[in-house]
Amino acid sequence: MKAHIVSAILAAATLRSCALAVITLPIARISQDSSQLRRRDLITEILGNNATGGWYTAEACVGTPAQKITFQIDTGSSDVWALSSIADLCTDVALQRQWGGCVSPFETEKSSTFKVSHTNAFSIQYADNSGSSGDYVQDNFALGGAAIKGLEMGIAYNTTVPMGVMGIGYNFSEASNGATASSFIYPSIIDSMANQGLTNSRGYSLYLDDLQEATGSIIFGGLDSDKYYGNLAQLPIIPGTLRNGSKVYAHPAVVMSGLTMVSKSGKETTFTDRYLEQYPVILDSGSAVTTLDSVIGQEILTAINGVDNSNTTGLLFVDCSLRNNVSTFNFAFGGTAAAPKVTIKVPISELVYNLTGLYAIPPDTTLPPLPFKDACAFGIMFSSDSPSQYPSTLGDTFLRSAYLVYDLQNNLIGMAQTNFNSSKTNLVEFSANATSIPDVPGVPVPAGLELPLVTSAPVVPTVARDPADGADDEELDTTVAITKIFARTMGLW
Repeated sequence: MKAHIVSAILAAATLRSCALAVITLPIARISQDSSQLRRRDLITEILGNNATGGWYTAEACVGTPAQKITFQIDTGSSDVWALSSIADLCTDVALQRQWGGCVSPFETEKSSTFKVSHTNAFSIQYADNSGSSGDYVQDNFALGGAAIKGLEMGIAYNTTVPMGVMGIGYNFSEASNGATASSFIYPSIIDSMANQGLTNSRGYSLYLDDLQEATGSIIFGGLDSDKYYGNLAQLPIIPGTLRNGSKVYAHPAVVMSGLTMVSKSGKETTFTDRYLEQYPVILDSGSAVTTLDSVIGQEILTAINGVDNSNTTGLLFVDCSLRNNVSTFNFAFGGTAAAPKVTIKVPISELVYNLTGLYAIPPDTTLPPLPFKDACAFGIMFSSDSPSQYPSTLGDTFLRSAYLVYDLQNNLIGMAQTNFNSSKTNLVEFSANATSIPDVPGVPVPAGLELPLVTSAPVVPTVARDPADGADDEELDTTVAITKIFARTMGLW
């Protein structure tokens, strides 16, 4: 989740009524009529995409009578929480200047269905020292025309995060599930949709579209086969390992088997990293950029003649002309680097940014010596330690090029190349008792795209574990890339 959010560039979202069995949150283009993305048995939401701000937002109607609240959509976290209208950030102008304002607070006193369920139990802290705390509460929550009764969520009274978050990950990673006697896990928003019969299963699909489009879509309980090319590869989500040896699913993490840079002339540069097969990558829409292990990160930096200025500005600088020389960065998943199950091609236009918005440099900042005149920011970052304390994260700079299905019920990720600017729809509903993602072909692959063949059957890899573990059972083993504190600096998680 991105820590700093500016209210002036949030996109509006439209709520419409839908029917049963599937809840869809399309992040559709603003210029497109959202009715094209719906059908009678789907529930549709429009999510706003800020191109340089790097996050996606949706509106929900909370309470009785309903108040329209804007949330950031975050596949990498699990709590839904809103800002209270009396939160310190919403009543202190100095704090608003520091953290970017108070966006879309919830006036709890105006809701007749609002009730506190766990006083002072909500507390989430991020690695950049931002965070939120308050109560766990219950209230009615409607999105995309679907009404969830008594959704458990957080209400923040003390916060340095200026917008509420709609976390849609595994309930194991809820902030309430700490290593204390008072810890608890509650039905997440994904659980609640399925439990109340709004969807058939605990799964959803994500379509962010390209950087130039203002919106994309999420479909809860289904997918849209017009939004991707070829077949969906089905990748096993990698479980974490508790200190006592038991497995848990905490984050949407998969194995990335390779990464290659392809020039305009067709020359390929393959990056190698011995940690790739050991440390899964998390597919996180709440992350503005992508972060990789420092081993592969240094290789990339050398290949693109970039300058690491992350300690001062938080950025990696590259020559803007990189857009003219490089075609794609190809991310391979599953199988091996030589024979992956699926390869996602990320256009260089999705990775090189002008120094505006999220990547803006303060006027009084002195840039380091650069071997080029026209400086841009690069949309891939890397950790300073190796192996990283935190798992690598594929954020929006990658996710826009991948159509993803998050099947939290069967612990699978469906992945295919995004069909940018799709103007059609073919919605497919998930079945209640299915053990895999629907094997539905997408749009035929254009000849120039040259995507590899995809096999659907997932193969569960072995997850490495430290045999010397001896800590408390409740704690997670960081060697398998599961952590209770999310790395949120610069919106990296």
